[in-house]
Order: sequence, then C-alpha cells, then structure tokens
Amino acid sequence: MNKNDTIDFKELGFDGEKYIELQKNQILDRMANMSWRLYLEIWWKFLRDTHASRCLPWYDPESMKKIFWELKDKIEILFCVNAEDIISDKKIWWSTTYSEYLETRFMVIERNTWVKPILVINNIDIANMFDLVLEFERKFQKKQYRVFERYKIQWYPYNLNSMLSENWFGADDHIPLTKNLIIVTSATPNSWKFSCCLWQIYLDNEMWIRAWYAKFETFPILNLWIDHPSNLAFQAAICDQNDNVITDEYHKNEYKQECVSTEKDIQAFEILQKFAKETVNHKNYMIKYKSSVDMMINCTWMCITDDDLIKKASSEEILRRKERYKEIGDDNAARKCEMYYQKATQEE
Repeated sequence: MNKNDTIDFKELGFDGEKYIELQKNQILDRMANMSWRLYLEIWWKFLRDTHASRCLPWYDPESMKKIFWELKDKIEILFCVNAEDIISDKKIWWSTTYSEYLETRFMVIERNTWVKPILVINNIDIANMFDLVLEFERKFQKKQYRVFERYKIQWYPYNLNSMLSENWFGADDHIPLTKNLIIVTSATPNSWKFSCCLWQIYLDNEMWIRAWYAKFETFPILNLWIDHPSNLAFQAAICDQNDNVITDEYHKNEYKQECVSTEKDIQAFEILQKFAKETVNHKNYMIKYKSSVDMMINCTWMCITDDDLIKKASSEEILRRKERYKEIGDDNAARKCEMYYQKATQEE
C-alpha cells in the first residue's frame, strides 16, 4: 500500500464529523479575542492525512481541508522550507525535484483554501548556500509568491538569550500579515516551523502586535497510553525522525493526569516557557501553558466510538509501515515496527 492510500472501512470506529467540529471550535475558542494573532503550527500532512484515515476508521482524510475552508477568510499561510533541503534537492516523490514538488503543493493549498501561501526559507547559511537559495527564491517570486528569508541560528534551541536579540530573531525581516489566524506548515519534518512561529511572535511583540502560539494535532492521542496501538502506529510513522511518544511529566505533575506527547513537543514546550517569560506580558495565553498538552489543539480521543476497531486498524498500519521501511532499505525502522506490532497485539 502507498502511504497516501486510504482504506474503505465498513464499520465505524471514529466520529469524523464530530472531530471536525471539535477541532474547528477549539481554534475559534483560542481566537476568541480577535485583537490577538494566533500562530497555529500544523504538521506536514496539511489538508490531507491518510495515516489518520487508516488508523481511525471513518476519519475523513480531508478533515483539515474542511476545517480551514470554513475559516478561509480568517487565515494566512506561512509555508516553511529548510534551506538544507533546497541544497540537497530533497526527494519527496522520485519523479520530481524539490522545487517542483513545492510548486505543486502551493497550487493544491491555493485551490483548497483560496489563500496564497507565503514561502519562508529557514536555516540559511549565507557563507555556503546563498546563491542556490536565491535561485530557488526567484522561481517562486516569478510566480508572484512572497518569499522571506531566515538565517541559521547557531546552537538553536539552547541559546535563547542570543536568539532574543537583534543579531538573531531581530536580524530577520518581519513578515507583514493582516489576518489573525496564521497557519504555519511545511512539506516535510524539520522545516523549522516552530522556530518560525517564535521569530514572528518576537517581532510582532517588538511592534506591539499581541501574538501567541498553538499546535494543531491528531496524533499522538493524548489521553491514551503510550502502548495503545494507535499511538504505536504513530510511533511507527515517525520512527525514522529521531522522535518518540512519551509521557508528558509536566502535565502529570501539574494536573495529576497522565497524558502522552512527543519528545520534540515537550522540548518545544520547554523553549516556549522560557521564550514567553522573556518576550510577552502576563496577559498572553502562552503564559498559562503548563505542559506540551496545553499547547495542543487535539480532540481525537473524544471522537473514538469503537476502541477495539481502532486497535485492529492501527496494528495493521504498523505492519504496512514495516513493509514500507523494508522497501526503502531502512532496516532499523523496520525492526522497530516489528517491536511496536508485538506490543500492539500482545493483548489479543
């Protein structure tokens, strides 16, 4: 099975309509004060999530498209690219170049949201890659896309004091925006979306524009345990990205409730905590975040209607991931998937 394929489930295991409504309302709740600007980070499966549709029977793979179509008058889109992917001409589909793939993605986003994305090129090393990046920029500028540059931050994310200065965040151009919901997305992982959000919030704050951050997610399913098959299927999907599903100890200590998150999201929360204390006033909603779970807009767990069916579908997805990794020669990821499958099926 191709990773973009879906499955026609006959039985209902997930209330897809309820999910769309809950996620949309969560976004609107966080936008209740329209004088604030919300930067909403979304993973690279923007507009179509086939992984979720295979693990959650009757999840609509185009849920995000439907949510943001209803909000299209309120949004602008920042599309992040890692400059290193430009230099390596990262292959997403074997038949296209990186720039061709992105051009296609931009057209899909415009067609489905009526919003023209803004290209943000992150992690630019002026000394070693500027000419190639400039050539890449011009391709998109010729198609009337706005393009902005962000430069490499040494020792990110461990040098917050340096980041919050005129030499780092302050050296990048501020992107002028007019809407209050800013979708920050990308084509691939590791495109510096989170850094882009912090950079804009920092510069907004310098201009007396009140702004804050949240993240839109479907997985991991926060209120289910780490070894639940749906979370193991998600772990299988990201096991080649140096990330893991773990317990959010911040949430557990603050609320006496065990929830899961990912290592990268917990790291992002720790950075955001320090960032918020240094850059925003006490009224900013980010100050209220006590855990990575608090950052999330994630109502997946509320929409499960048949847990047994979801366990079965998720276990089967782990096997598909295993075969996919074997096809591309990633034996280490394939071995991990076998381990996840054994955990997912040990209750049966």
